[in-house]
Amino acid sequence: MIKSGSSIGLLDYVGYDKFMSKTANIAILLYPGIETLDLAGPAGVFSEANQQLGSKHYRLDYVCIEPEQRITSSAGLELIGCSPRQLPDSIDMLLVPGADTKPIIKAANNQKLISTIHSISSRANRIASVCSGAFLLGAAGLLDGRRATTHWAGIAALRRLFPETMVEDDGLYTRDKNLWTSAGVLAGVDMALAIVREDLGPDVSLRVARRLVVYLVRHGAQSQFSSPLNLQAAGNHSRLQQLIAWTQAHLSDPIGVTDMADYLAVSERSLHRHCNEVFGKGPGKLLTDLRLDRARELLQKSDSPLKQMARECGFASPAAMSKAFNHKYGVSPAHYRRMFQASPDIP
Repeated sequence: MIKSGSSIGLLDYVGYDKFMSKTANIAILLYPGIETLDLAGPAGVFSEANQQLGSKHYRLDYVCIEPEQRITSSAGLELIGCSPRQLPDSIDMLLVPGADTKPIIKAANNQKLISTIHSISSRANRIASVCSGAFLLGAAGLLDGRRATTHWAGIAALRRLFPETMVEDDGLYTRDKNLWTSAGVLAGVDMALAIVREDLGPDVSLRVARRLVVYLVRHGAQSQFSSPLNLQAAGNHSRLQQLIAWTQAHLSDPIGVTDMADYLAVSERSLHRHCNEVFGKGPGKLLTDLRLDRARELLQKSDSPLKQMARECGFASPAAMSKAFNHKYGVSPAHYRRMFQASPDIP
């Protein structure tokens, strides 16, 4: 741990004074029934970053719609927040944690709470949500025309309620310029670590993760669950479940949409209709996603050359696999492999 006045070491390459010259004010929203871990996870990351720096780079303010309002969390903890008027003039980030279904619906219908979110967000450099907190950002109009995600169980509802939002149905967290949204509880920790990495550099985020005994670093593109599992859960129609299993078994073969339709003994037009109705994507996209999921699995555990890996996943070439992989996950296959095969330990 780095203490004030001690040798900086790992921070010399960017300049310790850079971090000490400006406090990043984070306003964390409180409301009845808030998920305790959605709140505590990211807050713990930012607090530990302060410990690693030996100075208070992040200031955390917990804000309610009323001054000194007492809030009971999902775990029964009583929390007290300040009013929006008591926040600093400069807000680096507004963080909106999630809650279970009933309290999040109640919060989304609380116009004063939604107005508070909108007001604070208008002067915040960054806006972030954890899990179902995305629904409150959506209710405040902050997701329109933006990419966002939430917990896998709420993906369909988020897409239905906010049709102007480009909802990502996979991934631990997403970033669209100054908007960050994350999936479940632990994905909020991953998102917070990514923010610390952006603010303070990789060495600080590594030390925070190690101190918190977190597996670093899970990229935002990493799946909440495997694509086949998601697809099989969505495809409750037995024949579509069989299609997923059959396609997985033939990924290394040069199959296409025609082969998938032939397997189900339906026309390609019918296959397109069924896939879009059930999975929200056409059969061609479905096939590509399954190939990419296989590639991701192999990259995590295999040292095989990319040429061999592309062939096993059914891509025409390593270049084709790299292009598709980078488009979906935002990183190259080689970079993804390094992230998962590198040890998180540092001296």
